[in-house]
Amino acid sequence: MSTNVKAEELNYDKYENKKYDDDIRRVIPGHEKLHQEIEKIVKEFSQKNKVEKIADLGVGTGLTAERILKIIPQASLTAVDFSEVMLSGAKKRLSKYQTKFILGDYAKEEFGKDFDIIESVIGIHHQNHEGKRKLFKKIFNSLKDGGIFIFGDLVTYKDEHVAKVNDEKHYAFLVKNATDKKTLEEWTHHHKFLNDLAPIEDQVNWLKEAGFSSVDIKFQELNTALILAQK
Repeated sequence: MSTNVKAEELNYDKYENKKYDDDIRRVIPGHEKLHQEIEKIVKEFSQKNKVEKIADLGVGTGLTAERILKIIPQASLTAVDFSEVMLSGAKKRLSKYQTKFILGDYAKEEFGKDFDIIESVIGIHHQNHEGKRKLFKKIFNSLKDGGIFIFGDLVTYKDEHVAKVNDEKHYAFLVKNATDKKTLEEWTHHHKFLNDLAPIEDQVNWLKEAGFSSVDIKFQELNTALILAQK
């Protein structure tokens, strides 16, 4: 089991961190709303539970991890990414927090056990569908009882009409917000050829099959979705 693409194939390995951060906010519909919902989930969970250990699978430049650690700065973070370029950015951004960095593919690497929170944002869609199912089980086994998996990603839908309409609107959003022709071409290639989107309905079922006791869709905008699963 491994990610279907190499780091050097993806836009974020080509760009400086600052450009990637700007692009990802521009090309992912609902990026800010998704993160506001993540913050809400983390605040509510940390008010009821002592959060000591967090894992970020596909940490990128640390955008999501930083927002979480601002809420629970006492927690330790294990940050995994297979791009040296991205991990270097995360190391700078998260330097004041207790963070362990792992350079590698989280589908293959052992990243630890007994986490209170595992989160992954805009990355698991680069696993094939069987890889997603195996990864969900791995994540389940890596959480403490009562721990949560915060899963933000690009998805599609079982209804063909809904899937097609959302995909076209998603691409139109990308065209509208790309900063220049080169950026548009690169993100279009990413969107059309590198993504392996699974229906959100199937992914909810796969999370339940992995053992999660509750699985709830917290946010959806076009092909962007946020799922909260609790062990």
